[in-house]
This record gives sequence, structure tokens and C-alpha cells, in this order.
Amino acid sequence: MAAEFAAMTWGPRPALLAASLDTPASSPDPAAQQQDATAQPYGYRWQGSLDTRPDWRGVGRDTAYFLGYQFAGVAVLYLAPESVSGWDREAKQDYSFSKWRNNVSEPVWDTDRWWINYVLHPYWGGAYYVRARERGLERTQAFLYSALLSTLWEYGAEALAEPVSIQDLVVTPVVGALVGEYIFSPLRKRIRAKPGKLDWADKATLFITDPLGVLSAETDRLLGVETTLRLQPIGQRMPTLATGAGGEPLDTRAYSRSAAPAWGLQFSADW
Repeated sequence: MAAEFAAMTWGPRPALLAASLDTPASSPDPAAQQQDATAQPYGYRWQGSLDTRPDWRGVGRDTAYFLGYQFAGVAVLYLAPESVSGWDREAKQDYSFSKWRNNVSEPVWDTDRWWINYVLHPYWGGAYYVRARERGLERTQAFLYSALLSTLWEYGAEALAEPVSIQDLVVTPVVGALVGEYIFSPLRKRIRAKPGKLDWADKATLFITDPLGVLSAETDRLLGVETTLRLQPIGQRMPTLATGAGGEPLDTRAYSRSAAPAWGLQFSADW
């Protein structure tokens, strides 16, 4: 099912125009269609080259999904033993806004196990970095995106149970960027350049190095909704001329520019 409408159209409009008739929307530019398909593909792109331009719409969607994934992550940590999560029974039971405010106001040097701080967090920093690179972001932009997602996690759902970790804010994006650029990215590039179909091991590796990308693509599929909002010509405005005395049409020279393409914001939703 598809719904599409155009709003906020504007274009040359004569002062004495009595009515107007818009012709059907002109055919979209093939290059624009290809760019849209690249920016928001259906399903995860297991093979092929990276985007050459930043897909900010995709980045925004990934970030929104990540905020939702946080609560799933908190649920997993809640069920995990204290040796893994670092949350004792009292921490799990004392959820409140005041506790979250205290936790984000007083960052600490945490005492989590070494493999959590210096293996697991760099891994996720690398995954954040790869997600940004997959969306066409440059190295510096990908590093900043990794820092953003790390900060959203530390100051988001995790802060409901424990104070913000100082070393996690640093180690996750810094070491994660190195992991993503010099370990994950070359490995992914080699796999995605393979001819023919990928085997399960290749896909498992791509999933492990970009879990957010696979989850985002799957979330798109489950929601089954694709939306676009763009500015484009939506056809030519063809006026119906007002008539003067005796039914004679008014001077048409005043309306000579009214056949120019009318521009507007076009919103479409497919589900």
C-alpha cells in the first residue's frame, strides 16, 4: 500500500487567477532514483562498495534505532549476573530519575573487569565506527559518530543503574576507531569484494563487525515502512484564465510565466 501527497507547493501565481490545474508529477530523475536507492536500500547490503556520499538520513535512522536498542541492552544486563553487568541487586531495584541525574552528574573511574573496559567497549566502538563508514562518513566523522553513540549509551539507559564511566567515554571511541579502521574495515572490504555468493562464515563476520547495520536493516524490514521527504518539481502549473467582460479572456501575457514547473515538498510513505 502506498500513500503519497504533496504540500506547500509554490510557483508563479497570477493575481487574477481564478483556478489552477496541476498536471501529474513529472518523471523523477534516474540519477536521483539511484541515489535514493543507495541511501535507503531494502535489506542489508552484504556485498558491494561503500557509499561515496554521506547518507545522513540513514545515519539518523540508525541513531534512532540505537536509542531503542539501549533498553533491550539494559534488559540483557539486568538479567546477566553481577560479575558481568557490575550491577548488584540494590542497583537493579533502585531505578529513579533522581538516581539517573546523580549518575550523569558524577562520572567515575569504574572498576569493571578489564575485558569489559578494554575488550568489549573497544569492540562496540569499532562497530559504531564501521556503521558510520558504511553510511559514507569520512574517518573523522565516523570517529565523532562512535563518540556520540558511546556518550548516548553512557548517559542514557546505562546511567539508570550506574554512574557514567570516565574511561568508557574515552576508550570506546578512541580505541574503537582504531579497531574499526585497521581491523574491521580491511576484513570487511576483503569479504565484500569476493565474487559470487558469500558463505555463512563471511556473513557471520560481517554481522559481528557491523551488528547495528544488520539490526537496522532488519528493523526496517519488520516495520515495513519507508518514508521520504524531498524538494522537487511536481509538475507544471497550468492556469485557467479569468474572463473579462463579455466572456473574453483577459490579456494572456500576464500569465506567460505561469507554466513554469511548480516546486513543492513531497512526502511519500510506502508500507
